[in-house]
Amino acid sequence: MEVRVKLILFFNGWGVPRETFKFLARDDFKVKIIDLEEKVDLEDLKKYDEIDVIAWSFGVYNASKQLGNLKEISLNKVIAINGSTKAIHRRFGISPMIFNRTLENLDISTYLEFMKNTGLDTLEVKDEDSIKKYRDILAKFGENYQEIPSIFEYSLISTKDRIFSSRSLMNYYKGMEYKLIEEEHYPFDRWNSWGEILDEF
Repeated sequence: MEVRVKLILFFNGWGVPRETFKFLARDDFKVKIIDLEEKVDLEDLKKYDEIDVIAWSFGVYNASKQLGNLKEISLNKVIAINGSTKAIHRRFGISPMIFNRTLENLDISTYLEFMKNTGLDTLEVKDEDSIKKYRDILAKFGENYQEIPSIFEYSLISTKDRIFSSRSLMNYYKGMEYKLIEEEHYPFDRWNSWGEILDEF
């Protein structure tokens, strides 16, 4: 019997180390985490029989940008979590004013405060080098941001999100299949495995 090779591409949000997600069991999937500044190796994707996409926060925009023009590769489930392709947007994302203020005022203290607002108050950053890296990534994200089409068919929206408001995301995904979950911006503690996230739809 042929074994299908299945991949989950997870597009991470800004400023969260990929190790944060290591507690999630992989089930029978291979999982590749794509940070905000990373490029997907599209040629490598061709070796998989099934590809699911999960994207969180600013990773939703990143996924749409990198996977929006796939020609020879088909995607299975494509799920957004607490984010929109209109990531920097007054109605459907984070307002440009708040984005710019976050970037201008970013230091260790404001970074930790931001992460606390996401529901992640266990992260520790003690050196300026990490903050400089996160500042550069955020600045580049803002410089390269443009309006692009969304690739998403499903969306999970946290009702306690203090980063992307649930009302904004409900308006953005109106007419599409979305599910409200009673979580904060970082909702991953509700799941034990990547497969459980896919099973939400």
